[in-house]
Amino acid sequence: MNARQWKSRAAWCAALAAWVLAGAACDNVATGDVKVTMSGGDGTQRGLPDTLFEDGWSIQFTRYLVSLGDFTLTSAAGEVHTSARHVLVDVQKGDVPLAELKGLPAGRWDVGFRLSPPRDDTELPDGQVSAEDAAMMRERGFSYFVEGRAVKAGVGVLTFRMGFPVEARMKDCINGVDGTRGIIVPEASVAEAEVTIHAEHMFYDRLGTHKGVRLRFDAIAATAGEDGTITPESLASQQLTDLRDGQGRELRDSSGQPVVYLPGAYDVRTLQEFIAQSIVDQAHLNGGGVCTVAR
Repeated sequence: MNARQWKSRAAWCAALAAWVLAGAACDNVATGDVKVTMSGGDGTQRGLPDTLFEDGWSIQFTRYLVSLGDFTLTSAAGEVHTSARHVLVDVQKGDVPLAELKGLPAGRWDVGFRLSPPRDDTELPDGQVSAEDAAMMRERGFSYFVEGRAVKAGVGVLTFRMGFPVEARMKDCINGVDGTRGIIVPEASVAEAEVTIHAEHMFYDRLGTHKGVRLRFDAIAATAGEDGTITPESLASQQLTDLRDGQGRELRDSSGQPVVYLPGAYDVRTLQEFIAQSIVDQAHLNGGGVCTVAR
């Protein structure tokens, strides 16, 4: 074997060794798992006290149905892992498992998920929600359906049965624990993530911001029927530019000032449209982490 042949053979062996080492390195990439739950927190489970409301109402939910799924993790390099699981659950009853993704390369991942009405493959875990309710929400395009009671001293008790059509992809979620984007998958361990539903959004009096909002219920209460029940149809009768109380008079607050709802840049005209828009981004990551809404 001459010198040229030796050099060629050496170069080939070096390349082979590098390829083997690279393959071994790939095989030994550190990985971890992610477990995801969904929670309504104290808002859906214990209710909202009158101290939170400008007009003195308190809220207690008896059901808070959420249709959600397609939890997705995306790495900086564009690697995507998705749980195809889509569920319809009642977060008023407690926290529920949503997804589990295993064997992910350790590191930071962006978080996304989808809010959409029940599908043919939507699961109803633990019998929390009936097939009839799922069919109703599918037919009406509801991703949220809530029932409960509203109480105000000196006024009485009202009930509500309200559903809202939301079809949105939540992405680029901020982590409510540390304010960074997404989550970190730990090496040889499990990252626990939570999709947190903020029930107070449906009582906001302004859109496009989480700052400076006030919780109000008088305008909602004014739409109750003779039986004391509030429905999506009754909410649609309340015009934002002409808010009325239960007696048909201009709606005013305790200081005598007209009650105003601020729609921001959104083209909403009724209270039903306003609330439906307000709750679009009420699903957060790990408590208060806000997500970007993509239709």
